[in-house]
Amino acid sequence: MRRLSLYLFFNSILFAIPILTYGSQMDSLNRGSPLQQIFEKDYGTSKATLEFVNFAAQETKKDTSWLKIGGAIRLNTIYTHFEGQTFPLGTELRNDWTWDTWRINVDSYSDGLQLSFEYRFYPTFNTHFIKYGWIGYRFNPSTNLQFGITQVPFGLLTYASHSWWFTTPYYVGLEDDHQIGFNFTKELENWRLNLAYFLLSEPRGTNELSFGVPASARYSYDVVPVPGNTNIERRQLNIRAARLLANGELGLSFQTHEVYNQETTHTGRQFAGAIHYENNWGKWNLKSQIIYYNFQDVRDDSDEVLSFVQMGAYGFGTYDVAAEAAMYTIGLSRDIPVSWGPIRNIQLYADYTYMQKFNEIELNGTTQGFAPTHMLVPGALVSAGKIFCYFDIAQGMNQPWISDIFGGNALGTGRGVDYQEPISPTNPISNKPAWNTRLNINLGYYF
Repeated sequence: MRRLSLYLFFNSILFAIPILTYGSQMDSLNRGSPLQQIFEKDYGTSKATLEFVNFAAQETKKDTSWLKIGGAIRLNTIYTHFEGQTFPLGTELRNDWTWDTWRINVDSYSDGLQLSFEYRFYPTFNTHFIKYGWIGYRFNPSTNLQFGITQVPFGLLTYASHSWWFTTPYYVGLEDDHQIGFNFTKELENWRLNLAYFLLSEPRGTNELSFGVPASARYSYDVVPVPGNTNIERRQLNIRAARLLANGELGLSFQTHEVYNQETTHTGRQFAGAIHYENNWGKWNLKSQIIYYNFQDVRDDSDEVLSFVQMGAYGFGTYDVAAEAAMYTIGLSRDIPVSWGPIRNIQLYADYTYMQKFNEIELNGTTQGFAPTHMLVPGALVSAGKIFCYFDIAQGMNQPWISDIFGGNALGTGRGVDYQEPISPTNPISNKPAWNTRLNINLGYYF
């Protein structure tokens, strides 16, 4: 009976695909538009086109219908030099090939109605979650509305980074963030305007509790509840205005949301602003932005005002993030078209972020400022047919992922003299934290 059920299930899928394809083709033929194949897509040669597909949002015609299904399968390997120690080959989850992720993408468009969806699985640490999933409507080529789990319109879009690693704003929820709500986009002459409202952060997925708290099973970094600190994000407003240039844009962004304590019902607030500039000169691309954010009157379950909040993602444990900081980001890339067998393009890049923190801590009768965070990622993205490979040399100081001790106080106070221990009168903030390095190779097949 089980074999019969499986047989009927897979045959129903095989039967359904031709119907979907046929329906899409006939609909396009009736409107005189080109044939749209169910698996037809172009992932380009950059992170912006490779990692955030959203074909439905790119369609501007109203009189066309199509369905696109795709995804990716990716492997990852690393070689690390953390806190002065190079780890041997084959150490648990280090210096060995692991199954990084696989994802499924579905995009659909019919007479202005849109659907876009991505779900991700991370087998190495038993975590899976939705990245985005929304429905929308294309009123005309310059006006669009999305409703569901959508990307937050803040700062550089789609990404502030060229590398697989993102920039530091991602790790504090200010790059490629996704929330539940609506995003309205309007283009007026040389302007692109966004107005968005999000009731809550995206829903959590599933993770293995030995890695972290359930609320951290998500793609985007958010304030998440932990024992003794049950804060969540809600009721977020975003406004973004970008002046469109000949080959880029200059823009301003504003964001605010509540930080609600589920235990005490106290409500704090986050404010954030950004100015960004991006431009292309031939095969060169420049990304730059300045971000300031401030968590005001955010309190824990004991009603104590916090100088850092708890953020989490990917099913791992949460970590400290300074309550007030500015981040300065710059990234430069250069495309090199080649014809080496299947290899058609190599994009060289370097992304850098400096995070300046404004909070302080009192230790031994003196006040010590939180230590800054540095993150530098030079690397290359190699494109060969449907295979794409990132080669990154990720370097960081007080960066939570580039360390022998994941998370902790790196983005908060900064590491202590003993980086493995919390900050205390006997373990003050280090004035000379280590620069850590991780060679990261991510190999993916995108279909």
